[in-house]
Amino acid sequence: MVALAVIGGGAWFVVGQGDDDPGAPAAKGGPSASASASPSAPDEPDASGETSGVQPPPEETPSDPVLPSPTGTGLQAVWRASDSTMLALGDAYTDEPTRINAVLSDGAGLECKGRWQKDESGDFLEMALLCEQDGVRVPADDRVGNLRQEGDTLSVEWKKGATGTESYERFRDMDPA
Repeated sequence: MVALAVIGGGAWFVVGQGDDDPGAPAAKGGPSASASASPSAPDEPDASGETSGVQPPPEETPSDPVLPSPTGTGLQAVWRASDSTMLALGDAYTDEPTRINAVLSDGAGLECKGRWQKDESGDFLEMALLCEQDGVRVPADDRVGNLRQEGDTLSVEWKKGATGTESYERFRDMDPA
């Protein structure tokens, strides 16, 4: 025996205990069940006075559009020079030696990508970058330098591609991965 009943705005099928299917369930929710009878509805009583026991998902709060002040202390951050050149340093990825973890951009079309790591002796940090100007590879602009961090200041002593020492201030923390 099969009967169709409309309860609380939803359609429910009731299957009786017939001789041909003794293990059949007593009631099944149909695909046309409304939100008030669905399992994702708030914990409200249905027409029989029972509740589903399922709570609605928590509401998400919109993200703050203003960038927070950097709070990190490690090398992994976005650093900015006084001329607005940006240097982003990610995690070391010591187990992935070909993975890019350093990007330098001067805002005028120069973009360099490469790696920073401890030198072989472990005494200092070194960085090597391959550079492009407006998307065209320019080997003469490739850069090599040594990094030194003191608090929120990062110094790069350039050995190739640029001269002297450039200072950067912590601009923002890296987004968690």
